[in-house]
Amino acid sequence: MELLILADDLTGALDTGIQFVAAGASTRVVLDPHYDLGQVDPDVQVLVVDTESRHIAQEDAADLIRHIVRQAVELSVSCIYKKTDSALRGNVGAELGAALEASGADQLHFIPAYPKTKRTTKNGIHYIDGIPVGKSVFRNDPFNPVLSSRVANVLSEGSGLPMVSVKKEEQAGDFPGIQIYDAETDADILKRSRELQAKGKLFLLAGCAGFASVLSELMDLRSKPAETLELPGAFLMACGSVNPITREQVKEAVESGRFRYFPIPPEESLTPHWFTAEEKGQAQVREWADYLARGEKCILDTNDIPGRITAYAYAQQQGWTLEDVRHQIPVAMGEALRALLEKGVEATLMVTGGDVLMGFMREMEICEIEPVQELFTGTVLSYVRINGKKQPLISKSGGFGSPDLLLQLLEKLS
Repeated sequence: MELLILADDLTGALDTGIQFVAAGASTRVVLDPHYDLGQVDPDVQVLVVDTESRHIAQEDAADLIRHIVRQAVELSVSCIYKKTDSALRGNVGAELGAALEASGADQLHFIPAYPKTKRTTKNGIHYIDGIPVGKSVFRNDPFNPVLSSRVANVLSEGSGLPMVSVKKEEQAGDFPGIQIYDAETDADILKRSRELQAKGKLFLLAGCAGFASVLSELMDLRSKPAETLELPGAFLMACGSVNPITREQVKEAVESGRFRYFPIPPEESLTPHWFTAEEKGQAQVREWADYLARGEKCILDTNDIPGRITAYAYAQQQGWTLEDVRHQIPVAMGEALRALLEKGVEATLMVTGGDVLMGFMREMEICEIEPVQELFTGTVLSYVRINGKKQPLISKSGGFGSPDLLLQLLEKLS
């Protein structure tokens, strides 16, 4: 293992790990944050660990990162990369601080920009499509709102370590602590990466898939040609992301008439075992299976239905919290997808939203994913093994992609 990547959610683990697959590196994504790094297959060059730490307490997230980084140091891993959300959501400061403390290094080098998805950093301010992140749609994220646009301010919420914001035209210095670098283009990231490489500073790094894509070019990790998968004609998307960008993608796909659309109201998605124990839920699964058996394209959507009670309002009626909603919907979708596969459905699965993807993984007891190809920025084709068979699985981070992404995806898959 030459590179260890730590990601705080599953879609992020995949869209970062795929950067190294594209360069020819033998790459694996594991779903167990307590995975013993010493047991990794010796053929694996890049190991991505999904720590599932975005939604947990800062102290717990920091402890988890310290434990993993200490293992990596003991194993003399050449490079440790802390993958962060491109909109700075989650326990970013706590995790970067913990990584730096546990590594024994003096500096951690952080490039938060991802220019391909219009995430840029200028004068220490992070932007989403030209809008300061603290004023963007991510300010209203129901689980991880980003209230400040200055990167150092976001990090200071969880780390007391010194921080230095470095402008594009400035050289990387020797100041201790977290080094935050501006970048507005891929060329900016490449220039900074080469500078860090020349100074021997590619040991402890942080960023999203933007920095990772450049790093994959600098590290000589080629070991095998890219793998291809034969994909079934049927297509099933399980949508659990509440991000407005994904909402618009679903809306455009449905209005195209090329997908069968099945909105799932909260009285179903929030009822435990609805799709496995309730007669009406089982009937829905049979209906979806019939459509997929005919090779159709289907979308299952747990988001709020216009004119109907919202998931949060329904949860309040039941005496549940927002956290209960965040937990139950992935469980319900995981059970629904399992029920479909047990009926022999053969389809290319697509899951949006890291929580729902993890719900499916846990329901199927899958602990490892092999990324295959990045179809679009942030949209990754992988495979998982279910009962000895390779199951194609497409994942997408909620905030990525153009409004017509699902229509583009159908064209590419065909």
